[in-house]
Amino acid sequence: MKKHIRLEESLPETVFERLLSISKSQRWLVRRGEKLNALLESCSSEDEQLFLCDILDRFTYIDSDTLADSLAELGEKISTTWGCTPNNTLVVAMDKSRYADSSSAIAWMIKPVLAELGDWETNKIYKNLTDAVNEVKEGQKIVVVDEFVGTGQTLSNRLKWISEKITEQEKSVEIYVATIAAMEICRERDFSCATEFHSTIWMKQALNDYYHSEDLEAAIAMMLGMEALLLPKHNFYKLSKYSLGYKKTQSTYYLENGNPPNNNFPIFWWKMWKTGGRRMPLIPRV
Repeated sequence: MKKHIRLEESLPETVFERLLSISKSQRWLVRRGEKLNALLESCSSEDEQLFLCDILDRFTYIDSDTLADSLAELGEKISTTWGCTPNNTLVVAMDKSRYADSSSAIAWMIKPVLAELGDWETNKIYKNLTDAVNEVKEGQKIVVVDEFVGTGQTLSNRLKWISEKITEQEKSVEIYVATIAAMEICRERDFSCATEFHSTIWMKQALNDYYHSEDLEAAIAMMLGMEALLLPKHNFYKLSKYSLGYKKTQSTYYLENGNPPNNNFPIFWWKMWKTGGRRMPLIPRV
């Protein structure tokens, strides 16, 4: 039996019909009916509701099947195209901190994929860049894995750090990058330290790449108007830092059961209203 989004009867007919159409391709919204209604009811006009519908229609939602396909593609790229084996390569999450992040999850999930393609073992897949850089040997390869790349600034900095550390240790090592998803704008960054950067999904900006001239100005103004209803500062987070998504990335991306990146529009994940009330975010973020 097919499930449908439970929509409030108070929604305008145009919005109601638009959401029903979207739900056919964006099936993840079905389980978030209450949160979706709360988001749309917070809009001040039908135009704002239809505007959000357009953005939701362009969302890149990674469900379990899509994730499995992406991991299989990365495994094939690593093993076949790049010629990586357990004897000449270390796979590592793009992580240097003590806290769990999505790159660690990808490093963990790619283990069985690589196991099917060769005799890979756990001791060839690392969760921390520092350990991998110290362990990699002369002439070997490092494959850095991650879930999502937004602006590419962090990745660029990490690649430069890896290259510098390897040079300090007087080793010659090839560096590769494999990610589930990435924003096209990150291509503007300097990734020259890597031999190749492969993402299974490339995404456009939700406003800049779909609206133009006056329409783009109006779309940005409308989103900023909705953001103005959010609490300017919550705990240690300032809304101004994440306006239109971190570094204005304008992302619309979510991995099922994951922690959505702050590159997404805060209207989808910010926790508090300006009035002090707690929101019911469409995609809650820690």
